Amino acid sequence: METLLKYLYGNHPKSGKLKELGLKALDILVKKGQVEHLELAKQIGVKFESWKGYEKPVKTFYSVVNPLKEMQLVESFKRKEGKGFKTVYVYTPDKFAANMKNFAKMAQEFLESRKR
Repeated sequence: METLLKYLYGNHPKSGKLKELGLKALDILVKKGQVEHLELAKQIGVKFESWKGYEKPVKTFYSVVNPLKEMQLVESFKRKEGKGFKTVYVYTPDKFAANMKNFAKMAQEFLESRKR
């Protein structure tokens, strides 16, 4: 799991907090399947409703979630509720597996082309 987190969030010492929050978010999504974004933020410890000027909870939340989306571990969609919409995050292991297979195939092809 450490390798995946390093791949998602980098290896800089300052990325430790993002790795921790990313692991929490992934655990929650694996267990529940899908979670509304404010609930997910609350469960990983990002407080949207009350924050001090130097904290940036929205940026922190998306810094955690966007790498998961880029690797296709999770997917988001908007669900209509009343007059507004709510963003829901869904765990997508099949898409992630297909993404990793494609990544490995492309990397292998690239390396083979460099041999010649």
